[in-house]
Amino acid sequence: MTVKRSVSLPDDVAEWLDQQPNVSAAITAAVRAQMEGTHLDEVLRRAGIEVTEAGRARWRERLATPIPADALAEGRRMLGRAG
Repeated sequence: MTVKRSVSLPDDVAEWLDQQPNVSAAITAAVRAQMEGTHLDEVLRRAGIEVTEAGRARWRERLATPIPADALAEGRRMLGRAG
């Protein structure tokens, strides 16, 4: 079953959606990713790990740094051996 909704969006989000071949699929994927993130927070809490906005910011900053080319090449080499 599907349900039709009407939403108000910021201009930048609306512009991005206008470029998508299937707006419903793009929105569904984004909402499901948000739902999974919420689920992950709950799993971590149950394991005794409290997720904070400061911790999220630290990981966003850390993950924004590109993987060094030599480390990426080594990882690909190792994956090639495993397959």
